[in-house]
Amino acid sequence: MNRTLKITLSLTATLIVILIAFGIISYSVLKGKIPEYNGEQVVSGLINDVHVYRDSFAVPYIIAEDELDAAFALGYVHAQERLFQMDMIRRAGEGRLSEVLGSKTIPFDKMFRTLGLYKTVCRDYEKLNPLSKKYLDAYTKGVNAYIKKADGNLTFEFDVLGYEPYPWKPEHSLVMAKLLAWELNISWWTDIAFSDLVQKLGVEKVAEIIPSFDENAPTIIPSKLKKLANVPLGLYQVDKKYREFAGFVGTHIGSNNWVVNGKKSESGSVLIANDPHLAFQAPGKFMFTVIRSNGWNAEGFTAPGLPAFIIGKNQNIAWVLTNVMADDSDFYVETLDSTKTHYLLNDEWKELDIESDTIVVKDSANVVFNVAKTHRGPIISGIHPYDVLYKNKYQDEATLSMRWTALDFTDQVFTLLSVNKAKNWNDFTSALEHFVAPGQNFVYGDDQGNIGYVCAVKLPLRSDNSPSMVYDGTTTEHDWKGFVPYSKMPKLFNPSQNYIASANNKTIKNFPYHISNLWEPASRIKRITELLTSKETHSIEDFKKYQMDFFSFYAKDITKYVVEAFGEDEINDQNLKLAVDLLSKWDFVMDKQSQTPTIYAVFFQKLMENIFLDEMGKELFNEYIFVANVPYRKIQEMLKEENSSWWDNVKTEKVETKSEIIKQSLIDAVRELEEKFGDNVADWQWRNLHSVTFAHPFS
Repeated sequence: MNRTLKITLSLTATLIVILIAFGIISYSVLKGKIPEYNGEQVVSGLINDVHVYRDSFAVPYIIAEDELDAAFALGYVHAQERLFQMDMIRRAGEGRLSEVLGSKTIPFDKMFRTLGLYKTVCRDYEKLNPLSKKYLDAYTKGVNAYIKKADGNLTFEFDVLGYEPYPWKPEHSLVMAKLLAWELNISWWTDIAFSDLVQKLGVEKVAEIIPSFDENAPTIIPSKLKKLANVPLGLYQVDKKYREFAGFVGTHIGSNNWVVNGKKSESGSVLIANDPHLAFQAPGKFMFTVIRSNGWNAEGFTAPGLPAFIIGKNQNIAWVLTNVMADDSDFYVETLDSTKTHYLLNDEWKELDIESDTIVVKDSANVVFNVAKTHRGPIISGIHPYDVLYKNKYQDEATLSMRWTALDFTDQVFTLLSVNKAKNWNDFTSALEHFVAPGQNFVYGDDQGNIGYVCAVKLPLRSDNSPSMVYDGTTTEHDWKGFVPYSKMPKLFNPSQNYIASANNKTIKNFPYHISNLWEPASRIKRITELLTSKETHSIEDFKKYQMDFFSFYAKDITKYVVEAFGEDEINDQNLKLAVDLLSKWDFVMDKQSQTPTIYAVFFQKLMENIFLDEMGKELFNEYIFVANVPYRKIQEMLKEENSSWWDNVKTEKVETKSEIIKQSLIDAVRELEEKFGDNVADWQWRNLHSVTFAHPFS
């Protein structure tokens, strides 16, 4: 027994020594990968000396005499901090992930090569404004200077994958801008989803579950303030019945921004706020940066890979963004001939533009495939995300092509740099004239006390009044007829209400052109409006509190129907009774310590399932809820109705009512929470359910 104990202790001690040694070695190796913030580094390519200071949060302060030196330094600093992130993003845009990640990323490489993002930016580069080229070239030199200086001593991800990054090119920065536009493209999902639903359920049935927009909800530009030229509606008037739905890919990704002028701020100066709600990720999409140079003075959020500020301020103005939720893409069902080399258009066979492409795959054979295009854009059958998720469901059933504004010529770098350098409202609005995608709500404030708003997006002119479905590609009837002139796009300057706010909500009522019906529910904009009108003046501290506000108008609206459904019912189940009681007394604040938000959230998920799943089936249900705010807005409407056919569960003999479905959904929620957290409702705190874990891809 003593001998066994000694051996065990000896093995344990040896293991501890090994672990300590491994920890010391790992720490030394990883510490050696941390960027060097101190000292002097000599690099070629600068005109004059550049100083980079870091604060306690490692925020870089770039001080340069020349603006191009500042762009060079920005590239160097971005590479210091985020080179692996930058490399992964450019590889995604180029369709080169599989070169280092292997066969699992072939579908994504095929997707982006088919979309042609990198070929598009290579085509665009020669057409760029000279200022864009100068900044891109200087930025590129900075990135490559760091890669050369590092001499292989890069972050451990490169070591794990066993490769070194190839030199940066200006086109890599441009493709990153295209990728951001792709990420924020919403109709990429919805058009096909609704077409699928119509195929299975019919137009009338699907029409019941396309949400409409609350005409009483706040818009960015209030009705009494709008000033628009008279424009003929013609063929461009949209049929709201089929286009009033909202959402974003998979989650409630969106943003808030607002600005008040001096009449509504305690300081007497403009106050402006922004909180982008992009996908949770580590590292984040943006990097706070400060630049001081002759010709380029700004601070705010840069995106590693791009030589410009996305959100920020200079000496004269400040600007913040939210997504317009613009409908900037359409899909077409094409008819091909037996050789798959021609497509039918207006009773004639047109030749497809076909190119062979090759994906290089790590530790595997190369993948060779064809990329085909019509006059509208690429054929995307087999590479749409739904195809990846659902086993190429369209490849054999239909040939889909795509028209998307971001595949047109863009010079987003020049647009952003012009905004960065703007001194007043006129400079600002002029800079945004050629902004293409992703459509953004630019909210503005300046040092003269002015506030303003611009809906910046290249907006297609459509001849169809139901652009939520996939079009017939055999005719040019549904081709875009051009784009809405910038002079006609919604703008607002110094409104009498003394504030402007946006939260991915509807831009303006009765606009003669189709912007979108993909807007978010009105919950956030209602709360922002309530807060901004709750007092005469606001401080910076007030704005901080508003950004951390967890009150939900949406939850308030939904919860009342649950309480009404149970009414005076005698409830014998103790946890169910407690759940109803908690909901009836709730203040609608999504407090992490509270159990009620948990009950509400799980109830709502069950409500979606109990309304839609029986008739849609699992696959179509997942498509329908993938753009989350489509069902959110529709359920909000349905709860006001008693007689919707969707309340009935078609898999049972009886005809269920709204009240019965609501009750069953809460019962299902309580059973699930008991299974997940136990019978003690005190353990059902929101923080226990509503959490996120950031796992490294290699963990």
